[in-house]
Amino acid sequence: MHEGIIIQARTGSSRLHNKILLPFCGTRRIIDILIDNIKKDNPGKRIVLATTDRPQDDVLENVACEAGVDCFRGDEKNVLDRFIRAAETFGLERFVRVCSDNPLLQTGSFQRLFDEHDARPADYVAFGFRNGLPTIKSHLGLFAELTTLEALRKVAATTDDPLFLEHVTIYLYTHPQDFSIRLLPLPCELEERFDLRFTLDTAEDFALLKDIYEAYANLPEKTPGNLVELVSSKHEWKETMLGNIKKNAK
Repeated sequence: MHEGIIIQARTGSSRLHNKILLPFCGTRRIIDILIDNIKKDNPGKRIVLATTDRPQDDVLENVACEAGVDCFRGDEKNVLDRFIRAAETFGLERFVRVCSDNPLLQTGSFQRLFDEHDARPADYVAFGFRNGLPTIKSHLGLFAELTTLEALRKVAATTDDPLFLEHVTIYLYTHPQDFSIRLLPLPCELEERFDLRFTLDTAEDFALLKDIYEAYANLPEKTPGNLVELVSSKHEWKETMLGNIKKNAK
């Protein structure tokens, strides 16, 4: 099965414009860090940066070119169509979907998604909490999700609701009667941790994640457990994170 990784990216975030292009760790930007980590942890996998066809996102096409990954440009609001056409263009039957605003994404976990899909094929494979909530619906920001071109084509043929066109996979896991859904167990140290926020929406998130990332990058071993311990050791980080969770509903 032809497979790859599709990164969803744009510069036009309303809450923090250009957030993935701002200096984050020294001169490195979040998009640079993300692409580098994906390439390192997923050798041989096709990587596609799927951005919009708006002129302001020309810069992201340049980023893809400089990083040596593919680029696809499509509709800004109909992200579902953008993913379908990106997969068709590059011959991907299944792919891991990546949100570009998660600097601490555990890119080494992608192969687990492919392996689980090999073992028991499904329309949607992701990590999830015991209560059935996929991590994409939490503030965690540490894991990606796998789906197939066939599944997204079925969604596109079923609905034109703007919610499902903008949020690529939500129709899949909210309609388990129509799609096969597999949620993989989280590492035990992340279970029930709805007090953690490693995703990026606002300037407050950016400042906090910048500090966390710099400290995490210096750890000899980088695991979710060590990341949780790191955050738990800083009272001010925990308080800021909880405040950001309250202000930014998922």
